[in-house]
Order: sequence, then C-alpha cells, then structure tokens
Amino acid sequence: MTSTGNRTIIRLLLAVLPVIAGCIGIPAGAQDNPVDTTQVATTRPHSIRRATILAATLPGAGQAYNRKYWKIPIVYAGYAGGSFALITNQRNYKQSKTDYLALTDDDPATVYEGTRSKEMLLSDIDRFRRFRDMSVLGLIAWHLLSVIDANVDAHFFYWDIDEDLSLNLTPGCGMTKGFGSFVGLNLTFKIN
Repeated sequence: MTSTGNRTIIRLLLAVLPVIAGCIGIPAGAQDNPVDTTQVATTRPHSIRRATILAATLPGAGQAYNRKYWKIPIVYAGYAGGSFALITNQRNYKQSKTDYLALTDDDPATVYEGTRSKEMLLSDIDRFRRFRDMSVLGLIAWHLLSVIDANVDAHFFYWDIDEDLSLNLTPGCGMTKGFGSFVGLNLTFKIN
C-alpha cells in the first residue's frame, strides 16, 4: 500500500475516532451512592428521535437502539464498499493525472513510461473523477438510508404483529334458491 493510501486511511480513522469517543459514555466511579431498592424501576419509552440521532451520529447505533442487531453488519458493509470505491477511484484519478502531467510537460527529467496516449489519459482523469464523485454521493445516500431505516424501525418498535389478523380471506361455498350452488371467497373483517 502506498503512503498516500496509508495517509488517507489514517485521516479517515482520525475523523471517526472522536465521534466514537464522544458517543461512549464513561461512568463516574467516584460517585458511590447507595441504590434504593424500594423504588420500582421505570422504563423509558422507545424514542424515535433518539434512534434517528444515534443513527445519524454513529453508523449502526440507531439499529442497535431499535434492537435490530442483524442490520448492523449490513450498514457497515455499505460503508466499507463505498469507502473502498472512493479510495480506489481517488488513487486512480491521482495516478492518471500524474501520468498526464508527466507526458505533457516539457521537462526532460520527468519521463512517462506508460503506453496510454494523451487523449486516453484525459479520458481516464474525467472517468475516475466522475466515479470518485459518485462514490461520495453513494456514501451520503447510504448514510441517509441507514438513518431513514432506523427512524422507520423506531416508528414500528411497539407495532404488534401477531397471528390474529383482523382481515381474513378464506375459500367458501354455499347454496342459493333458484341459482344452485356456488364457490367463492369469504372476506372476514374483525373489529376489536
């Protein structure tokens, strides 16, 4: 891996670490207050706002708050794929630009050893710049999608999904006067 790639990864980690450190609560150990066991513990209701803010600040935190742990690897896989595309396209863009400058400058000290023409290098520069920009937009879209997912899951946190549905569709048959027998569907709607 080149030093430019290492610097990019280090910058990415330095940008993410303060966010992670700020989200991790460190309990104060000096406060030794006795616990009152006579009071009944109250549970805080599930907050849609908290799930959305958590998802916006730390990837996967909104999904964890909603207890949808199986979605966390999917969220991070999307970020990993987008980051890989961004880093790869940025590296290819810089290399194509360096090759183009080495080919077109009048300095005899810089030598271009590739086989690509000037037009091909210009095409590569434009293509990798476009792919890099699309990778950034893809990462932003993925982040928004994960925030929206956490928000929607928080809305449905208390949604009751059980087998007793209020609308049933069953096959039916019967007899009528003058028309004989018939086969059809019964649609039953229960109001609780």
